[in-house]
Amino acid sequence: MFGKFGGMMEQMKLLQKLMQDENFRKFMSHPKVQELFKEPEFQEIMKTKDFAKMSAYPKFAELMKDPELAALLQKIKPNFTA
Repeated sequence: MFGKFGGMMEQMKLLQKLMQDENFRKFMSHPKVQELFKEPEFQEIMKTKDFAKMSAYPKFAELMKDPELAALLQKIKPNFTA
């Protein structure tokens, strides 16, 4: 019914739920993740909202090998029932 706006609203709801998760906030604020987000090429990939492309990006893939970051990702559990 609302097309792209409806999809955007769902993404906003998901982001709000994720931001309530302490581990997600720690992951997003980690210096290595922040450096990745500053890269213009990665920013362009993020605009596509294609997780497969993001995860295939070499520096993102390298970050996922970092034990500290991998542990944070595994602990992320947003409350999807709210």
